[in-house]
Amino acid sequence: MSEEQTARYLGSGKSDVLATPALVAWMEAVAQEIVDDVLPTDWQSVGNYIELRHSAMVPVGSTVEIQAVLSRVDEKELIFAVSAFDESGIISEGIHKRTFSRTAVLKRLLKRKK
Repeated sequence: MSEEQTARYLGSGKSDVLATPALVAWMEAVAQEIVDDVLPTDWQSVGNYIELRHSAMVPVGSTVEIQAVLSRVDEKELIFAVSAFDESGIISEGIHKRTFSRTAVLKRLLKRKK
């Protein structure tokens, strides 16, 4: 974990500890990697929900391991159990959901928002 992932650097706090926004981004990225391995190339997923408890401070220089386990598939939603650990043990756990669709459909929906 580097200075660029701290609460002070990201503006989510005043301390030089792992920022929750950085933790969320890592959790989403790990879930995305899992999805990329199973979705057809013309499909993609988008994170649409995260609920987590960030229960321990992590200082700069620590190693953080992120785990994501696909626990359920509902219609077009993938539900992951996510967790994070440092050298001392668990620092966060929660749920992350991703919806998935054809890339062309997502692009069309995004175009309507502009």
